[in-house]
Amino acid sequence: MVLRYLFFVVVWLGCMLKVTALYAYHSPNLQQEAYWEPLTRDSMEYAWELYQQSLDCLEKKCPSFFEELSEEAEKIFGRELDKNDFSWKNLELVRRNLEINFSRNKTLIDKDEDSSLGIAYMSNLLKVSTNLVRVKTILEQHDGQPDSIYSFYEAWFQRCKVRYLADCSLYKIKQGKLQEALTSCEEALTLSLQYEPVSFHRLSKHKDAIQYLMQLHPDEAGKMVEGLKQIASPVFTKEEIFQNGTLPLFYLYTIQMACICERQGYLEQAAGVYRCLLAEIRKYLSADLSYFLPEERDELGNLLRYYLDMIQRFSLRHVRHESVAELLLEHSLLKENLLAVSPSPVTRIKEDSRPIALDLQKSIDSLYYTPDYYLLPGNPRYFSKFEMWVKLIGLKRRQVSLLGRFSPSESNPAQLKDWKSLKKWLAPDETLIKIIDLPINFYDRQYVALVMRADLPCPRVVVLPKKRELFRLRVENREADEIWKPINRFIGSPTKLFLCLEGDMMEVYWGNILYRKKRLLETYDLHYLLSIKDFLRLKMEKEDCEEAEYTLYGFGGAYFSQLPSLKGVRGQGVQYLPGSREELCRIDTMLSGRWKSHLFLGREANKANFLSLSFRVAPHSIIHVATHGFSLLYDKTIPDGRIVSFEENPLVGCSAYKNPMLRNGFLLTGANRYWNKPIPYDAMDSGIVTACDVSQMNLNGTDLVVLSACRSASGEMKDGEGLFGLIRAFKVAGAKAVLANLNDISDTKTVLFTTTFYRYWVNGCSMFDAFVKTQRELINSHPENVFLWSGFVLFE
Repeated sequence: MVLRYLFFVVVWLGCMLKVTALYAYHSPNLQQEAYWEPLTRDSMEYAWELYQQSLDCLEKKCPSFFEELSEEAEKIFGRELDKNDFSWKNLELVRRNLEINFSRNKTLIDKDEDSSLGIAYMSNLLKVSTNLVRVKTILEQHDGQPDSIYSFYEAWFQRCKVRYLADCSLYKIKQGKLQEALTSCEEALTLSLQYEPVSFHRLSKHKDAIQYLMQLHPDEAGKMVEGLKQIASPVFTKEEIFQNGTLPLFYLYTIQMACICERQGYLEQAAGVYRCLLAEIRKYLSADLSYFLPEERDELGNLLRYYLDMIQRFSLRHVRHESVAELLLEHSLLKENLLAVSPSPVTRIKEDSRPIALDLQKSIDSLYYTPDYYLLPGNPRYFSKFEMWVKLIGLKRRQVSLLGRFSPSESNPAQLKDWKSLKKWLAPDETLIKIIDLPINFYDRQYVALVMRADLPCPRVVVLPKKRELFRLRVENREADEIWKPINRFIGSPTKLFLCLEGDMMEVYWGNILYRKKRLLETYDLHYLLSIKDFLRLKMEKEDCEEAEYTLYGFGGAYFSQLPSLKGVRGQGVQYLPGSREELCRIDTMLSGRWKSHLFLGREANKANFLSLSFRVAPHSIIHVATHGFSLLYDKTIPDGRIVSFEENPLVGCSAYKNPMLRNGFLLTGANRYWNKPIPYDAMDSGIVTACDVSQMNLNGTDLVVLSACRSASGEMKDGEGLFGLIRAFKVAGAKAVLANLNDISDTKTVLFTTTFYRYWVNGCSMFDAFVKTQRELINSHPENVFLWSGFVLFE
């Protein structure tokens, strides 16, 4: 109904009467679109400056910054317009608000309808129509102005109608209403001939694409897509889509092509079109993969989410169709290559290799520890930090460009594209299980598993419980029946299982699932992975257990104030943990000749010493942190950046930082001075190390990070994006594997697990074998203590 109303508004606006001029100031600049009447209200000037800043962010390839800044500018203009009349002086406010609306529409068209951004596009169309009505009313009520003034505003108004009709046409395409899209496009074409000739060619191509879709007869997918390529180009670069804030329209048309095939019952062709779309995206982004910054992967995720989610929704609707298994796999492989947790390209810089790159790193680090980096939305200076963020990303991009120039031999790693390329890496005794969460709606996700073996002609799709059912299943101990039993039908005889987990399935105790009177960790060697590409990396890397010389960096025995209520538990809080010092000292005595150790105990276990490891870790390093961990809830009502611990439950805390990487971390010496205080924890003496701090480090050369703390495997789960916490942070920093805990565990039990693990490893076992043997030894010696032997997880 809303869009039907918008359409009638446009028709009504087309009947507008002759307009007269607005103000008596005559200037030759009036025929130029760039002319803007000065604003007098301070709040409006501020809003316009925010908008100009947002355009600068878009120009500098930071589309998410554009979204936030332009949204705030639009809110300010909207509030001002809502409380003003249709007087002459308000026309300039309307003009600028329209400009903001149109700029935002450009970046919002291919955002997901189920997200706030998708709703924003529809809302913006309504705002445009409302503002055009405002303009018409103001112009009708003021006449007697010079002809030059009248001509300028009439032409500007008609250009706005062209842009509005073009935006409506795109939205109708997205809805599958092609006839309405064609009608809007033809109206825009008619107006553009007189008022916007520069848009005529683009609109003509748009009309051709609509007509191509309307006349489409489902055929072989490749032929249909090639036909569309004759009208709309799929070509783009990373820089172009970041500057535009959207992908080329070819991809929006292709989605509609697949939807047409699906509506007509041609599911094979629809799946084929989606696979062609994935191939096109891969073609234009794969060359840059190894040089994507973590921030750029986040931006890319926002730009691609609509397209990837549309493929997942199709797969969910037809999950049992034979074409879906390989489509889901190719979708997952592309998504992982582009968006999954990967070492930052900065980790390839060595301390003694690139002086220019290292100088840039010093500048980058200095920006990370400025107070502006920690400003919260409620702070009056909050929006001033976007300029600093843009500068920060610009420095990191310069650094990465140096890598590409100085290290041309460091080509992209091998990439998996489809089942054929993956299948050859699977040994006969291995099964790869990829858990995928498919979007049902805003509130729920459907989990499915892709089960892959070398002797299968294609992956097998297994439908698992929904996200909202998981908690109940775990409470009732029904994981074996509802999760494992359906998967087990396709496992076969292999004894090595590689689990690539997503969503809340990461919190399932897979090794503890009891099936046919044996736990899975007793029956199988369970490898935990964050992505299928980690499986490929493990296959390509051969661990040299006999020859490697290891260096251990240990942090423990940090000095805290006493909180008796937390005694003996490595959770949130700042109580001294005697076992953390004992743990590292006992491990140190176990090390053999090919192991070196650097222990940071007591006062030396501080944030400055930890951060100093960046760029300096030796090859085959192990970083072992024995301390308190924290994982905080988001609470925007907290007025500052303090960490708030509730007195009634000191193991739970909240923080005002929306970024989960600032709400997860661990504590070192000095944390008691900052815990629950309104002081940003960016200071080097704060003792509070966040996941954000870790993710900015270069820990390349680190074979393993041991997080000997409660719930160190925790974080915030974002649907379709993964877990945001310490595991992600250390992986981004370059660590190959992370050993972390899903539970609260006592100080003494933690010492038992870690010392047993090192005993096996030091005596010649591989890292993975040492982990498996530790679990199996402790399940025999402490069968009643489930958290002891199932809580620790090794993410390889």
